Amino acid sequence: MAYSKEAKQFPVLKALMEEGGCRFLGPLSIELTVVPERELFKVNGFIEVDVHLECSRCLAEIGSRLSHRFTLRFSKEIPQDLHGSDTQEVELTADQIGLIFFKGDEIDFKDTVQEQVVLALPYKPLCHEACKGLCPRCGVDLNKETCTCTSERSGGSPFAVLQKLDLRSRKQGTRKPKK
Repeated sequence: MAYSKEAKQFPVLKALMEEGGCRFLGPLSIELTVVPERELFKVNGFIEVDVHLECSRCLAEIGSRLSHRFTLRFSKEIPQDLHGSDTQEVELTADQIGLIFFKGDEIDFKDTVQEQVVLALPYKPLCHEACKGLCPRCGVDLNKETCTCTSERSGGSPFAVLQKLDLRSRKQGTRKPKK
């Protein structure tokens, strides 16, 4: 089954847009194929959407196309062959066996689709790999201009003060050298 839906129809994606985390350009293109496997339903999916994100270093807007494939398994209950014939019963959680449980005769894919879109978003989006980001003092975009703050700082490192430390002037301890 192939269909498209606006991102704002998914509560998690709508919240992401309202918080300014990203902006979806057009509807999500969603393809799902459901294949019965014994007591399970295997779902192969593909989601594609154009999105605008902010670079995590310089805050520039980045246009990107998300394309994400996934495979999930759904079940109404834990399949019989996972119970085993052992007399000691061990309760397994859905996460432990990699299943998503559903109730009734229909599977609602809304949570699954929005979860997969969030998983496809880059953790730290970058406009380009060599992005220099913003100056932490004045906020200048270091990709576009040079700021004067860097020349004002001594060494640019919080450890620069250690360069002035003279360890030779300290008295030698009474330790004996190792043989």
